[in-house]
Amino acid sequence: MAYHYRTFATYELFGDVERLRTAPPQPHVQRFLSLVQDLAIAPGRAYEVGCASASMLHHFRKCGWQVRGCDPSPSAIAQAKNIFGIDADLGGEEDAIPRQENLDLILLCHVLEHLYDPPAALARFHAALAPHGYLVLEVPCAVGPEQLPPGWFTFEHLHYYQSAILENMLRGAGFEPVESRIEINAQHYPVIAIAARKGTDRDPAVADHNPSAGIRLAQTYAARDTALWAATAERLKRIRTPVFLYGAGIHTSQLLDHTDLAPQVIAIADRDSKKWGQKLAGKPVISPAELFADAQSAPVVISSYVSEKQIVDVLLANGVAAPRIVPLYSDPQIDMPTAVRNAREFAGQKK
Repeated sequence: MAYHYRTFATYELFGDVERLRTAPPQPHVQRFLSLVQDLAIAPGRAYEVGCASASMLHHFRKCGWQVRGCDPSPSAIAQAKNIFGIDADLGGEEDAIPRQENLDLILLCHVLEHLYDPPAALARFHAALAPHGYLVLEVPCAVGPEQLPPGWFTFEHLHYYQSAILENMLRGAGFEPVESRIEINAQHYPVIAIAARKGTDRDPAVADHNPSAGIRLAQTYAARDTALWAATAERLKRIRTPVFLYGAGIHTSQLLDHTDLAPQVIAIADRDSKKWGQKLAGKPVISPAELFADAQSAPVVISSYVSEKQIVDVLLANGVAAPRIVPLYSDPQIDMPTAVRNAREFAGQKK
């Protein structure tokens, strides 16, 4: 996993540097800013765990905060310095946080679900905060299984949270939850954001939760996920020639695992230069320029749920003919309503 975060899952920024510096906050950044501002937390010393290229810290600094962070990706740390002039520590929170003290705010944006031992991490965050300092975090929220995208169960996410469980975990680490917000349509799946104040007492008590509801949710989603991947596999079976993939990320790993496409793949294109020359699932990762220059008329399968439309636009703008482009989720030939209905029926049979 450490290798994965250093190389393939680095969450870096792309584009003109000046444009990145002047861009408005992205939606997830705005959610954090709004939560902090609504709670009237006065600017002080903020530290972001998993800060990536420090875009969020950049906007917090604009609001008067003194900012720093940590991230396991050397290239992301370099971007934080070169684009935003923000110093960040290379490494994970288990090494960086114990060196911090009297912080006023710790930020975690989709990080807690990646950590091996969340209670131990929360204890470190508690120790690093000043008295009455705040921890603000956001994680995927395990609700609405019929709305969750394919691949929501991913090897990167070691834990899945609902409000009560997350709040009890925070209380057990000595935090007092003060605000909890669930946004169903925040992005491609529901998220939960929580602000918690550092307290002096730890509450080891855990509410008596019935696990059956969580099990039903997991079963319902697993059935939906199976049906959606099956629909994608059927779509790909119509392609009998070699293909390129566009997107060397988690979705591609899942796509090749859930379908029989791998033997047909020539190469995988990705805009992240760190990935060029490496292999994913045994397939070479190439630059988009190599794909655009290739004289073959092989189809280009877009392996991204989140960025599919943007990738279609990039391919068209660079001369890839529309008939060559295979979008897996926006193509009307994919009968997703039927897939979802099949998933519901399958889930009902499993109960």
